[in-house]
Amino acid sequence: MTSFLSQLNYDPDTIYPESDGNPMTESDPTRDYLVYSVEALNLYFQNRPDVYVSGNLFVYYERGVPDAVVSPDVFVIFGVEKKKRRTYKAWEEGNKLPSFVLEVTSKTTRGNDEQDKPQKYLRMGVT
Repeated sequence: MTSFLSQLNYDPDTIYPESDGNPMTESDPTRDYLVYSVEALNLYFQNRPDVYVSGNLFVYYERGVPDAVVSPDVFVIFGVEKKKRRTYKAWEEGNKLPSFVLEVTSKTTRGNDEQDKPQKYLRMGVT
């Protein structure tokens, strides 16, 4: 049975925000750790066109569920093209999800980094 929305050629991509409006970090040292980590991993994988390294980018892991999203501080995904993205939608990338994530915890992000995000990472298969 086909859904009404699929019959209309509904494009679910219109419901996936690129930002939550919050600032990237709260301090210079935190930003420096994030930028350094992404750059170091990009350098390490520079000769691997099938390794995507990024950070602070919305990773959507369930099509049709815009709340199934997480924004790791730093992440690595194997088996996808190394290119610039505004968001990462797993279903557009062969359902590949991060193999590695790094969270730089601060006073204001501690609860989310230590409670909410680990649960999402487990659902995504990141251990």
